[in-house]
Amino acid sequence: MTITPTLRVLVLTRNYPNPAMPLLGLWAQRLVHAATGFAETKVVAPVPYVPPMLARFAPYYARYKDVPAGRWDDGVQVFHPRMLTGPGQALYAFEAASYVRAVLPTINRMRREFAFDVIHAHFTYPDGVAASLLGSLYGVPVVITEHALWLPWMREQALVRQQAVWAARTCSAHIAVSSAVRDQIVDVVGDSSKVSVIPNLVDGSVFSPAAGQQRVPGQILFVGIVRQAKGLDVLLRALREVRRIQPAIRLKVVGEPFYRSYRKDADRLTDLAAELGVADCVEMVGKKSPAETARLMAESQVVVLPSRRESFGAVLIEALACGTPVVATRSGGPQDVVTPTVGHLVPPDDAAALARALTDVLANPNAYPADSLRRYALDRFGTPVVAQQIGNVYASLVGPAIRLGLNERLSLAPQAS
Repeated sequence: MTITPTLRVLVLTRNYPNPAMPLLGLWAQRLVHAATGFAETKVVAPVPYVPPMLARFAPYYARYKDVPAGRWDDGVQVFHPRMLTGPGQALYAFEAASYVRAVLPTINRMRREFAFDVIHAHFTYPDGVAASLLGSLYGVPVVITEHALWLPWMREQALVRQQAVWAARTCSAHIAVSSAVRDQIVDVVGDSSKVSVIPNLVDGSVFSPAAGQQRVPGQILFVGIVRQAKGLDVLLRALREVRRIQPAIRLKVVGEPFYRSYRKDADRLTDLAAELGVADCVEMVGKKSPAETARLMAESQVVVLPSRRESFGAVLIEALACGTPVVATRSGGPQDVVTPTVGHLVPPDDAAALARALTDVLANPNAYPADSLRRYALDRFGTPVVAQQIGNVYASLVGPAIRLGLNERLSLAPQAS
């Protein structure tokens, strides 16, 4: 009997859940787990090195000290080597070099028993730059998935841009999570031959309508990091307008400032809600698990994403999988998700347009059948659909024997339902 070899994939990403930050990079984790049906995968997710003195005087960073060097994540082995980083963006242009130095001992040990066939990095910089250097060292193809919009910041950081362009041209395949991300990569790199769009995925087993779940009349839900780019200030101004038409509304905000630099944004939002007279109908519920978030989505009448910039907008497909309509801004990624059959798209920074869209959805709940919304989400963004696309990219990069085994496993994978 001929045994076809299993594809082995090394994933490099700083954005991956860990005990200190359990919600960090959930989308990367979902993509990793989606690939376990056809590939053996190990993850190297470096975390900041915390000097003892910094841990003593900066509790925010001290939490990284408790992240183990290695652990298992639902059958996937994850390693957390320590990486030297500077305060804020001070040493950002040099982080790719620090990244390689941090992960190389771990990967060298791993490779003795895990001869990976592909390196898959999430984000072009610094992860993709490090991956491209390691790909050259080990002689394996590199896939980079870009989750961030590149403009305007990439033009403002010359050293970072040079490294990112080199990685984009060196890697074997470059994946963008949305058309907006792809277009910006091409704008900077000047070459579209390697760039394809594969979206983030939604786990329909977690994000689904709960049996017997009743909608809470007038409940609007926001899910995301509490920071200026998410447009919560615009949402609060829109909420004041919606309330004049539908007094019994309530906004629930799921999320936290996440990084210390975002806390000032959160404090300003609290002050703004009081200033606008809507503080009594806004509830900041903090960080929630995916299961808890899904329950809140399923009970809400609408999920809103008022971002100024958004590379994809995973909360939109999660809400739709729960059978809940969405309102979002034309801020990048949402244009790939939101159609008139599932909700509304409005311009960023336009509180009046946002208010009109929210009012329309709240007033016409029957216009968005829950089963149709869920079917739309799973048909386009469900785990089997996205996993198949990633598997096809891997298959195009490996040798015939591994490709044969990979294609066999992909053909046996469950389809979207």
